[in-house]
Order: sequence, then C-alpha cells, then structure tokens
Amino acid sequence: MKFKIMVEKKYKFQTIGQAFKNISDIFKNGGIINSEREAEILLSYFLEMNRSEIYLNSNRILKDIEKKQLEEKIQKRINKIPLQYITKHQEFMGMDFLIESGVLIPRPETEILVEEAIKKIKNYKYSDNIKVADLGTGAGVIAISIANFINNITVYATDISKKSLQIALKNAQKHDCKDKIIFLQGDLFEPFKNKIEKLSLEAIISNPPYIDSCDFESLPPEVRDNEPRIALFGGIDGLDYYRKIIRKSPQYLKKKGFLALEVGAGQARKVKELILKENNFTQDIEIIKDYLGIERVVIAYRK
Repeated sequence: MKFKIMVEKKYKFQTIGQAFKNISDIFKNGGIINSEREAEILLSYFLEMNRSEIYLNSNRILKDIEKKQLEEKIQKRINKIPLQYITKHQEFMGMDFLIESGVLIPRPETEILVEEAIKKIKNYKYSDNIKVADLGTGAGVIAISIANFINNITVYATDISKKSLQIALKNAQKHDCKDKIIFLQGDLFEPFKNKIEKLSLEAIISNPPYIDSCDFESLPPEVRDNEPRIALFGGIDGLDYYRKIIRKSPQYLKKKGFLALEVGAGQARKVKELILKENNFTQDIEIIKDYLGIERVVIAYRK
C-alpha cells in the first residue's frame, strides 16, 4: 500500500521570495535532490517568470489563489510526481517541450545522441532531400531537434503510443517544423509498410526502452510509478528492442547510412556485439561517452 506524504495545510509564505525558500525546504525534507533548482523551476512555470524575474520580484505578495494552487503542486511533487508532469515542460537542446503524464520524460543524455546524429548527417555527403527515421519518438524531441537543425530533411517519427504522437505533433507545431516530420503510429518499423521504401534512409536514430528486469524495480518512484513502462522496459536483459532494430535497419538504410542508438550504462559493448553478428554493418562501430563518462551512444554504418 502506498502512503502519501501530506504537506501541512498552512501557508508559510506570503511573497515570492518566501515561497522559494519554503518550497526549497519542503522539497529538501522530502528527499528531493536539487531541491532549490526544482523550486525555481516550479515557480518559474507557475508564475510565468524566468529565473531572474523570480529574484527581482521576490517581494511581490502572492494572491490567495496562487498560494492554494502552489500548495497543490507542492503536494504532487512531494508524492513523487515528476516535476515535468506538474509543469508540463522540459527543456531539451535549448528548446522548450510540452510533456504530459503518459509520455516519457526526455533526459539530458539523449542530447548526446541527437548531437552526434546531427553532426553525422551534416558531415556526410547525402542527397539534397535527406530522409531519416526516429523510432519511438515519445514527445518528439529527437525528431524535432534534428528537423530544426538540418534543412532539406524529412523525419519519419514512429511510436506505438497514440498519446505520445499527439504530444509530439503539438511540439512540432510549437517549433514550426511540422511539415518536415511525418508521424506514424506503430511499433518500431511496423508503420513503415507501404510508406517508406527499402534502402531509402540516410539514418535511423532511436532511444529505445533499455531498462532490464532487475533494474526496473530499483528505479526511483518518480520514474517507476509514473512514466510509461512500455517506454522504459527493454525485456529481461534490456536488449529486446536493440535486437529488433539492428535486425530490421539494414532493410531501410542506404549504403553507408548509419544507425545511431542510445544505450543504458554497461550496454554499449553488448549492443556492438549484436550489430557485428548481423553482418550488415561495417566493423567501424563508434561508441560515444556522455558527460559522466558513461558509454551512451553506439553508431554503426550500413555496408
């Protein structure tokens, strides 16, 4: 049985400055890491102010309705609802994305995958009309980032979740790149049938579910109890989706096209082995580390 922690139903703040201090303390006592930063983000989105404005307006008196609404949001966070589901926002690649419950929350390490993919697409001599695929697009952050940073590109973004595709479409409209992305509902390559020609893609990019059965139960409650399991769980060993993607990718990749995959900690070498076993990719497989030194991205080239 889950017991909810209740915030004392009594306002301890009158001004924005007092609210920031009070919320920071509540979050810290509730075991939330980066409590001050989360308090800043919550206030910024709730009051529609940037970070500087929060401090410049620290003496502004909050209305009773604002205090009540803030208390409700504090309660949700204390009960381990992810901050992104409360604010409905997450920054990624310097852009602001809409995020809602039921959709995977983008992680900073996925920016490594996107940066590498953009670099490869720009550096290689492809056709004027570049075509790439983003498998398991979620909120659309990978597809939209690539579409925003590269001209003359069409991104096919697939996801099994109808809700994720609805959110991704809203984000594409928000970032004015809807015309460069084709959203397709289905599992991985399933929606490609009769829509995407074989050997027509310059790149396939994916951040698939990769949490294994052992690690899933030890995930923080914010993740385990709130984010969609289908977007997290990658099978008993966490590699189920990599096997499917690696097996099917050569059917759609052009010669010298590349496959770029985000992987979990300790999975890069195993994914490399899976790629080499298929014998459709060159031996020149790249492994890129994230900012913490974890092998985070695997890139392979079609023979």
